[in-house]
Amino acid sequence: MAGNKDWLYEFDESYRDSVKLGDDSKMCVMGKGNVKLNINRRIHIITDVYYIPGLKTNLLSIGQIQQKNVTIIFKNDTCKIFHGEKGLLFATHMSANRMYVVNAALVIPKCLKVSKRDWSQLWHNRYAHLSIKWLNILAKKDMVKGLPPLEEIDEKCVDCLTGKQHREAIPKQAMWRASEKLELVHSDICGPINPKSNGGNRYFITFTDDFSRKTWIYFLKEKSSALDTFKIFKVLVEKESGCVIQCLRTDRGGEFVSTGFNDFCSNQGIKRQLTTAYTPQQNGVSERKNRTLMNMVRSMLAGRNVPKGFWPEAVKWATYVMNRSPTLSVKNITPEEAWSGSKPSVHHFRVFGCLAFAHVPDSQRTKLDDKSIKCVHLGVSDESKAYKLYDPEKKKIIVSRDVVFEENKSWEWNKSNTKKNSEVIDDEIEIESTEPITVNVEGNNENEGVDAQNNGPSDSDMHTSSDDNEVEFQLPPRVRRLPANLSDYVSGSELDDD
Repeated sequence: MAGNKDWLYEFDESYRDSVKLGDDSKMCVMGKGNVKLNINRRIHIITDVYYIPGLKTNLLSIGQIQQKNVTIIFKNDTCKIFHGEKGLLFATHMSANRMYVVNAALVIPKCLKVSKRDWSQLWHNRYAHLSIKWLNILAKKDMVKGLPPLEEIDEKCVDCLTGKQHREAIPKQAMWRASEKLELVHSDICGPINPKSNGGNRYFITFTDDFSRKTWIYFLKEKSSALDTFKIFKVLVEKESGCVIQCLRTDRGGEFVSTGFNDFCSNQGIKRQLTTAYTPQQNGVSERKNRTLMNMVRSMLAGRNVPKGFWPEAVKWATYVMNRSPTLSVKNITPEEAWSGSKPSVHHFRVFGCLAFAHVPDSQRTKLDDKSIKCVHLGVSDESKAYKLYDPEKKKIIVSRDVVFEENKSWEWNKSNTKKNSEVIDDEIEIESTEPITVNVEGNNENEGVDAQNNGPSDSDMHTSSDDNEVEFQLPPRVRRLPANLSDYVSGSELDDD
């Protein structure tokens, strides 16, 4: 037992015990460790030495020493201690008060000549700059051997700052939420995306209402189109909701801080919130939205082996699904319901990219023609309550409500006749229509349905086909014939002629 903690190394501060003295009093043990002594020019290490604060005389327990594979012999006022392998360790004589005193010099290990903080720093460095918190967990839970308890390091570790320094987290209390529709709108542009879409688009821009968290998406060929797209979005949502956009939060991209964009927002009374340079976390709603959308798109395209040229259709469908999915920001309802007030239905959901068979109306086929067209499911139409399909054989977009799906199957895109069918998508064909159908013979008019999630601009609005390349097919007039069972009847007019 020792009364000076500084003499001990590999000290365990968590150890607690008590020692009973001859007068039945108890002394508290506040830890234990090892001590290194120089006795007669020989170094001896005594382990499991109790630390008792206030103890003025250091004591060696005969019982504990005997447990260390040593033999103690008392003879003629002399105490000799022998080790089973090392022989005589030391000998001492009885003092005047009948106590055996061991004269020894304390040996402080080199690593202990530094302070406790330096000892902690040493193990911090040894453990590849693991924090003191986790080092103490290792020691206290006895997960490793040879690791002593350590003290916190007050000074900053320069090496940790060099290798580990990170951005300060955005405090949650700083995240303000809108209390009504369009009070705050988040926006961001994602791209460029390779390959280009079938309509030549390389970017998409999202607008997210902070109150409902509903998202609208538009596709762009260049970032410079952001202002024109925002104007279209503004008219749409303000008419739908009856509210006006009060604040727009974006990053500092050139498309958002241009003179034209700033002047338009100023004239419309729209407050701007711009993120700090190199701090996209301040526009986290849009940043996370774009990341989630692209994760969904990659999964959907891979799930049914859909060519990457259809990424705009996948992004549209992902946005449509996300607006009907739960979110932590809106409790117990979907963003679509928070925006429109109506609970959305999802009974029409089908696997993106799966096989679909669209019914062909009688007016658009002959008696021996197939009654269905094998297509690929690309989502739902924005203008009709119908599905949006793609016919890889004819390279056509088809809109139909009479569809049979095989959701576990996908189109065999690797076949030679359909390998590159994703390169061109022509005008949408409403196959239920009885009006004349305009078909592009050359296949130059592109339309991948890149309009917004809600009545946005489409590629067909930006790409027009030449009249020389279009052929109008007019269905022939219907010929009415007399039923066969009436062919042998004679009318009264014929009798009058006779």
